[in-house]
Amino acid sequence: MLNSLEGLSERVATTFFILATITILLRIYSRAWVVKSFGWDDWCMVSILFFNAGHQAILHYFIQNGGGLHVMKVREHPEWMQNLVHALFAEEIMYSWMHFIIKTAFLLFYLRFAIKTFRKLTYAAMGINIVFTLTTILIYCFQCRPLDAFFNPLNHPDVKCIDNSVLAFVPAAFSIFVDILIVILPIKPLWAIQASLRKRLILISIIALGGIVVLISCIRLIILLEFQKKNADFTYVLGKLIIISSIELEVAIMVANAPSLKILCSMMFSSSSKQRFNGTIRKGYTVTPSNANSRGVSRSWFDNETGYAIDCSYVPMSPTPRKEGQDVRNLSTNSKEQLWKRDSVIIVTSSVGVQTTVVAAPQEPTPVKKHWQNEF
Repeated sequence: MLNSLEGLSERVATTFFILATITILLRIYSRAWVVKSFGWDDWCMVSILFFNAGHQAILHYFIQNGGGLHVMKVREHPEWMQNLVHALFAEEIMYSWMHFIIKTAFLLFYLRFAIKTFRKLTYAAMGINIVFTLTTILIYCFQCRPLDAFFNPLNHPDVKCIDNSVLAFVPAAFSIFVDILIVILPIKPLWAIQASLRKRLILISIIALGGIVVLISCIRLIILLEFQKKNADFTYVLGKLIIISSIELEVAIMVANAPSLKILCSMMFSSSSKQRFNGTIRKGYTVTPSNANSRGVSRSWFDNETGYAIDCSYVPMSPTPRKEGQDVRNLSTNSKEQLWKRDSVIIVTSSVGVQTTVVAAPQEPTPVKKHWQNEF
């Protein structure tokens, strides 16, 4: 056993914080400047930049006041122990709040998929997330009556507080339940999309990365159990909690950003792709307003929240005008990743939302032959 976890906990917390911050900045760049579709889920991640910095300040405050050291050494500095108690309360609130924002970002991402039943389930999951978060914060705020008994128990010898096991495991169980819900919620609708098996598996695997967070949360439960033991080395085990909590939150942030980062990976590894993401797409594909009420339209994962979609009809780059009466087929651009790059093929959306229209003759419409390719 290491004599001190102080240095290790600081290095781990800082390293994962930097990695998570990089993914947030890349997500902002991808969504705001590459695909030019910045949604509420992205704003959640912008707020996480600031909350995560505050959380790091709390973790480093733990370390500066003996977190990771053996309790006998910390007792040589009585003020450290009091500081740790105050920081522990702040950590409880901040930890719960950050989990709420990260989970909300995931669920707002799911709302980009225009499947009615799936959206209803997503709203239900958001409601559960809100209820669980409020319940957790209320448990922490009213764990002792008055709350001062938590900070100064010797001044309130007759006050009974909520059992520490409840404080540790009930909020953790709430968080793990919502994490599992977020992972399994989109599997069925994503499996049913009209795409190749490979593409469906890629899409599901990106979402299923959330299972890593569930695994880390379960490991954290083991450390919480050690934290609750009588005569536990409080400050030394706190060092373990600093390590596992920082890994858990930062990995959750990175997983939430994974779908947005895939577009940048596609840009980096598609050496032959020279398309631009500026509203008009090279190779003859343009972004045009969509009309969801047109005759001949059949909807499949079409998001009506915006009036713009990708024109999937091939248009030569020459000035030859489009024939009069010719309509287009559209792909929704309000998805998680609107415009994916691929060699000489259509750029598509992560929601794989398809709006089908027709090429209309002057008298009667005739179907357009499909020549697009779904790609996540």
